Amino acid sequence: MKSMQMKALSLAVLALAGLGMAGSAFAVCPSLTTNTGNSTPGGGGAWTSQTVRGGAFMDITTPGLNTTSCNLVGNVGAAPAGNVGAFVSDTSPASEARYRARWYFDVSQLTLTSGNFQTRIFNAFANTAPGTFNTDEVRVSLVGGATPTLRFLVADATQPSGFKTITAPAPGITGNVNGHYYVEIDLNKGTGAGAVAGATCNTCAAGDAGCFRYWITAEGTSSSDASPTGVCSLNNGGWSGVEQANLGFFTTTANYRSNNLSKNFAVDEFDSRRQTFIGQ
Repeated sequence: MKSMQMKALSLAVLALAGLGMAGSAFAVCPSLTTNTGNSTPGGGGAWTSQTVRGGAFMDITTPGLNTTSCNLVGNVGAAPAGNVGAFVSDTSPASEARYRARWYFDVSQLTLTSGNFQTRIFNAFANTAPGTFNTDEVRVSLVGGATPTLRFLVADATQPSGFKTITAPAPGITGNVNGHYYVEIDLNKGTGAGAVAGATCNTCAAGDAGCFRYWITAEGTSSSDASPTGVCSLNNGGWSGVEQANLGFFTTTANYRSNNLSKNFAVDEFDSRRQTFIGQ
């Protein structure tokens, strides 16, 4: 995993800090070589690969979120297929027992008035899982409604489905003028003390084995490692650890597709690490 390096879809400096190079000499946003099919690398070179399918559209546009130069946008297009999606992939993680990730997203163009309007925007998965469970360790979906939410499905062997479900309102999502939000996750592998069959969420703390913590705030709202939006104790020790992450949109519902034709969903400033809090 590229600890301390940013998958900067929005920045001119694409993980160059780790190479000791100054950003001022790279003042141009990256461009995509294609916005259809699969390509390697992806996201203008910032990612391992990208996938655009089912009539979707992907591009890098200016300005970005959180005062950055540019961001990655995608939409379902004008006539989306059921498998429509536009996302970038990072394969730098290596069976990570602890995985932290942060990104910004913008929903200001989307129609999210109903709970039937849903799309997955992120997943991180392992090579192997216990029994017949899915290899996904974390899924994050955007779910519409009177108060749109983020839905986290987090691997847990005590649950019949293999996932604990956490539904978290995105604060001010219908009232924030620019529609920009920050989300961060902290996933740690093991068997949490509060991981019991049938439980939805139990207390855990930073660094606990078998623990998931998350932060959701409007852009510009302060956040700290000690004050997550929510926490959940897990029994996820049987998963082999995060190997790949995908960010963008995919696994959409029919209602989401039909109500969001050619409407952009944007993501920006993705950063993944093993240990340290990332923040805004």
